[in-house]
This record gives sequence, structure tokens and C-alpha cells, in this order.
Amino acid sequence: MNGYGPETTSPVTTPTSVASSSRPVVPSSAVESQAPPATSAPAPASTFQAPEPTVSSIPASSPAPAPAPSSQAPAPPTPPTLPAQAPASSSQTPAPQAVKPSPPPAPSAPSAPPAAQPSSDPQKESGVSPNGFPLGVTYDPFKAGGCKTEDEINSELDKLKDFGIFRIYGMGCNIIPLAIQRAKAHDQNIMAGIYRSADPNSNENIDAVVSVLSNSVQNYAGGDWSIISLVSVENEKVNSQQMTASDAVSIIQQARTALKKVGYNGPVGAVETAPATTGNPSICRESDMALVNIHAWFDTNTKAEDAGTFVRGQVDLVKKACPGKRVIVTESGWPHQGDSHDQAVASPDAQKAALKSIRSKFQNDLFLFNGFDSLWKTDDAYTHNAEKYWGIM
Repeated sequence: MNGYGPETTSPVTTPTSVASSSRPVVPSSAVESQAPPATSAPAPASTFQAPEPTVSSIPASSPAPAPAPSSQAPAPPTPPTLPAQAPASSSQTPAPQAVKPSPPPAPSAPSAPPAAQPSSDPQKESGVSPNGFPLGVTYDPFKAGGCKTEDEINSELDKLKDFGIFRIYGMGCNIIPLAIQRAKAHDQNIMAGIYRSADPNSNENIDAVVSVLSNSVQNYAGGDWSIISLVSVENEKVNSQQMTASDAVSIIQQARTALKKVGYNGPVGAVETAPATTGNPSICRESDMALVNIHAWFDTNTKAEDAGTFVRGQVDLVKKACPGKRVIVTESGWPHQGDSHDQAVASPDAQKAALKSIRSKFQNDLFLFNGFDSLWKTDDAYTHNAEKYWGIM
């Protein structure tokens, strides 16, 4: 799913060796020739000015994945006053989505903060613990018609204070400075994002986002980049066929170079579904960590109470395709409303069961999707009319 505004894309086929774990699976034509060897079936992110969240996941044991849009559901309406810089992107099964323009830059600090002191190791930079990131949650600042108000955003982020880390997808709605201030107040860390897609009119400019990140870290975190644990540069765009693997690799390199210039030396990578990652290993080779969205909801043969087992199975497949890379599940959840399909039932009780199952299998390196419902998104049959209803609060 898309963390920054929903996306919607036509379904794709899952590589035979990998169970689909998100939106539509990448078509064979989009898969790199050096795809990893087959592995056994896995166990059981708006026309707006900002990016969006997504959903993705389907097991090998299940029949050919039904065409489902990515957490990149349809994009939200364009906010009234957002700069013309670029927009941003969240979850599983079919992967589609819309995009939006970029938000205003962070306010400058009254006094010059201490200079950032970068480290040379991406694993040590930005609070990366050997034991993994604490259990996290995703967040988007949009609502029907545009951006949530500053008070609304602060109030919602305060409700997420018990999570050690939270994910944002871009800079829309001035989310970067607001997020850093709340994270600093609650001793949390942030997974930041740069919303990129194949459409130049809906892209966030890499240098613009990096500038906002740098100003915000200087002004609200005393120049300490450790508050930013990792940075993603796209969300399921290869899975949705809006971008090629080589496009993703190029964007990772551009973002890493820009971020290093301002003092950030932490992990940088592209977020994809498990099938898109295993089918295009160059993405995880270039990423400092393998970043994947995995949603058991899109697998018709997985019950809510087995969601954790499904996600763990998909992670094992990604590890085999990306040897030596730490795998971070950047989205995983279950809707509390929508159209049930086969074994996958959408209800409040099912969501509770799924979250309990996921938590039983993951104590770290996973972000629950999503902090709150995304009523600005668009539902359709591909997402089983559940794209709006993944909120866990």
C-alpha cells in the first residue's frame, strides 16, 4: 500500500518461486534476468500534493493473485496550498496509486543549531540497533480534500508515542518538521521517505526533500541525524510497473549522494513488495537494507490469525534473494472493513487477530500499517474495497 496517498495499478503475475505478498505481482517482463533461484513457497503509500501508502502480499500456495491495487491506492485530492515540488506514496496485493505535489519547506530555526555529525557506517547511523528497529507504525497526513491541520497531525502523532519508530512517506503537508518535533518530544525515531514515481508531475524533488530534512534536523533535533533511522525513495513503483528496477537503483544512488552531502549516512533503500524484490535483486543489492511491504490480507488462503506466519514466510524468501541484507517489513497489517474474500475476512475482530499474529512473529523490524484510517483514498474491487480501512487506532 502507499504510505503517501493511495495508489492503484493493474495486477501482475507473481514469479513462480515467490508467493505474492502485496499488490499485483511484477510481470515476468519486468523481472531481471538474474532472478534468484526458486524457493519453496512461503510459510504460513492524490492528485494531492503528496505521496501515499500501499498494501502487498500473496503466498505461493495460493492461486494466481487476483489483480489487486497496491497500497498505492488512488491518490488523494490536491491540497489547497502545497508547493510545486513533488509528491509522495503504501501496502500489498495489486499495486496501484496516485501521486501529489510537494509540501512547504520546514521553518528555519531562530538560532544556528550545532552542525550535524555524520558517521561512516549506515548501520550505526540514525539509531540502527543490532537488535533491530523497535516495532513501528506508518502514518500519512492526508484527509479527504487535502491535508490534516497541524493540530490534527500533532494530536495523531501523540497517540502513536508508544511506538519506538514511525514511518512517513514524503514531505507533503509539512509532515517532516512536524514529525521530527513530535518524535523528539517522545524519544522516537523516524523512517523518512522521498516520494518518487514515473510521472515527473507527481514526483518530489530529491534535493528539495533532503533540504527540508536537513533544516528540520538542524532546527528541531539539534543537528542530530540519529533521529532519522532510514530513508526510502519509492514505494512499490516497480511492483506497479510505474518504474523499472534500474530506475529504482538510480534513485537510490541519487538520494544517497544528496543525503550524504547534508550529513546523513544512514540506510537508504527502495520499498517494494516481496515478489518485486525477489524478482529484481538489483534493488536490494543497491539498498542498504531490503525494504518490503507484506500484507497477508491479499492472500485468499490466509486467515487473519495466520497473518504473522504468512509475513514471516515472505521475509524468509526475501532473505534468500538478498543474501547478507537485513530485511525490514515496511508495511504489514489487516483491514477492519472491506469485502472479505475466501479465507481473508475484513472485520474489527479479524484485524485484532491478524495484528496479534503479526506481533507474535515480529518484535522488531516491522511497521504496522496504518496508524489511522485513510478516508481520502479510493476503494475498488482490486483492493477488496478495504483501502481506506487499515487504521489500527
